[in-house]
Amino acid sequence: MAEYAVEMNKINMIFNGGAVVANKDVDLKVKNGEIHALVGENGAGKSTLMSILFGLYEPTSGEIKINGKVENISNPIKAKHLKIGMVHQHFKLVDIYPL
Repeated sequence: MAEYAVEMNKINMIFNGGAVVANKDVDLKVKNGEIHALVGENGAGKSTLMSILFGLYEPTSGEIKINGKVENISNPIKAKHLKIGMVHQHFKLVDIYPL
């Protein structure tokens, strides 16, 4: 069995042709049964990093391993097959329309 359930190694996420660096060389390692919290200022890249793990964004560079195997998590369906879920900060099932 792999030492880590999730490994994110040297994750970089750059938007707008290099104008916005959301994540730079981020490493995250989580063992089975562990609970972690990402803490930081607004704009620190926490949601971007989790969106990468969930397949909403593909990182500019870096490597993701799930249970020791390198994975290309290209969309949320692939994440779901890998048993990765995400509770979004602004969760909305149905748009609200004025009466």
